[in-house]
Amino acid sequence: MGRLNLENLSKEDLIEKYLDLERKYKDLERKYKDLERKYKDLERKYKDKKKNFRSEFERLNNELKKYKNAHTPSSANSHLQKNTQKSSSDNDVAPNKVGRKKGKKSRHVGKTRAPAIPDHIINVTTKLNPSTGNKNIKPTGYIKERTITDFEIKTIVTKYNIYEYRDLDTNEIFFATHPDIPKRGIFGRNALAFANHLRYECNVVFSKIANTFTKVLNIPITTSTAISLSDRAAENLSPHYQNLKSEVKNEEAVYGDETSAKNNGAPGWLWGFFSISLALFVFNKQRGGDIVEKILGKDFTGILGCDGWSTYKVFSEKFGVLLQRCWAHAIREVKQICIIEGKKKNLKLEKGYEWFCDIFNRVKEARKIKDHKIREQKYEFLVNELDRWIQVHWSYRKLKPVVKKIKNGKEHWFTCVLHPEIEPTNNRAERGLRSWVVLRKIIGCLRTKKGENTTEIMMSLFQTWKLRGLNPYEELKALL
Repeated sequence: MGRLNLENLSKEDLIEKYLDLERKYKDLERKYKDLERKYKDLERKYKDKKKNFRSEFERLNNELKKYKNAHTPSSANSHLQKNTQKSSSDNDVAPNKVGRKKGKKSRHVGKTRAPAIPDHIINVTTKLNPSTGNKNIKPTGYIKERTITDFEIKTIVTKYNIYEYRDLDTNEIFFATHPDIPKRGIFGRNALAFANHLRYECNVVFSKIANTFTKVLNIPITTSTAISLSDRAAENLSPHYQNLKSEVKNEEAVYGDETSAKNNGAPGWLWGFFSISLALFVFNKQRGGDIVEKILGKDFTGILGCDGWSTYKVFSEKFGVLLQRCWAHAIREVKQICIIEGKKKNLKLEKGYEWFCDIFNRVKEARKIKDHKIREQKYEFLVNELDRWIQVHWSYRKLKPVVKKIKNGKEHWFTCVLHPEIEPTNNRAERGLRSWVVLRKIIGCLRTKKGENTTEIMMSLFQTWKLRGLNPYEELKALL
């Protein structure tokens, strides 16, 4: 747009030009304000969408961390694993497979079930050919043997006439006793043992236990009666549970762990203490506190295997108890940072993970050495090796929280080298708590304090019997 020639214009033309330019300026100003308003609207929408996106991203990321994290086993993440298997066709992709491949494991020695010894023999004969109906037949002398195993459920109802007696010397009145009569209730020890077997071995809910008694055993009971059968058994076995509390204090090596256990929706925790031949479960409202001191006692002289929870460290420092930190937890956390979470491949972090695994392999090798002096030398070497690993990886910002946790463990990572009776991982406690975790997923939570008391007694005894190679069902019947 060129410059206007104003010299030849009259006053009226100049005024008209001025008004025209003023009008155009106002139109441009109005358009500018409209564009500015639209820009602000778009900017506000962008910020809202960005905020919603970030909120949704954090929500999905937190949900994903429930499955893919350092503390969840890979077996629980099969539905998240990428499908890398392809079919025989180059273009076809095989469907996702869940779980391990069917069939025997490598180096698995197969074993056929030994045939049962028959209680009686039945001769199977016939007088005609079933295909033609011809009766002109005779046996060839060949006999094919088949041994069939089955069972028959039979309800036994016994009436006991309990006689009353008088002691002629003291004039005392009393009744005779019989070992098969329960202290209270109308159900015998077989019924109590079977109900608790279904509950604590098979993880059956009480309503289905009642259903099994009613429809299979022909003993009609309600859900509340099934609960009562479990409570009665726990009352009888309470002294044996108290014995386990005394025995755990004398064990050479104890492994402790805890997991959530709500009571009617209120937060709570189930603590587990395990040795080679003992399992003890205790419900507690808190995850911390003096629960470890209450169970193991002030005079505990064994070694305590644990994860990194501070409650165990407080107990160790207070009473001078040796700790063994769990290598499995540490390896998973280092792997999570160095291998899994990395968006780009970082060779230095991968080498750091391999180095950490190599230290653990050296720990396992050192535990096999019988000479105590050589193990002491290995212990010093491993402590120095871990210090070197910490110094090298302390500068990595992503790895720093994990390195700090390992550093705080100090020499507790290598107690198992000097004392081979304790294992380098806390897997024994993790496996021990699994029975409750499975039951918790089925029932959600317990509802009463009495339910907690019954559960901790029965689970402790059932798992202890299994650790000792005993049949929990038979042991329960014998004690009842």
